[in-house]
Amino acid sequence: MREAIKLPIALTEELLNHAELVAGVFLQAMYTSIGEKLLEELAESDLTYSQMQALRYLNTHKRVTVGDLAEGLNISYPSATNMVHRLEKKSLIRRVANPRDRRQVGLALTDAGREMIQRVDQERRQRFATVLAHMGQAERHAFINGLSAFIRAGVESGTLKAMDVCLQCGLSADPNCPLVEMHAVEECR
Repeated sequence: MREAIKLPIALTEELLNHAELVAGVFLQAMYTSIGEKLLEELAESDLTYSQMQALRYLNTHKRVTVGDLAEGLNISYPSATNMVHRLEKKSLIRRVANPRDRRQVGLALTDAGREMIQRVDQERRQRFATVLAHMGQAERHAFINGLSAFIRAGVESGTLKAMDVCLQCGLSADPNCPLVEMHAVEECR
């Protein structure tokens, strides 16, 4: 039995339950067809979702070190080091010496790493487009506006931390991102 929570006046228990249910189904749909399951289908090298995030981070940021990767993905330095080792073994990234500071070693995608990102992103985008194409124009706008409103409300209420939900898109930050629109992040990681 759930413990009763104090709800804001405009929010009924029924509405909260319905919102939780729909959000749960949405997250499961994203996971099963557009997230980790997509990686399982496309990645012959057992690529995990976290490893794909690391590849995307390297793709959108210049001169990344293991420490930068750890900070950008909000993981520990040892976890980032282990991830780098695994991605190197899969020939998706390589270490690059810094000619100005030999103590510092950067990380770079290999051609295979770039191809993996391209293949996964292309298939993810195609699946997303297929779903959106089955929605009416008003439904598509309501979907985008609803998700954006949820993100803004979460950040404004303090429930969501902007830097925790930031996609770390770096220099290519989209001005349509709800976090960018509300100036919730000083700079995209």
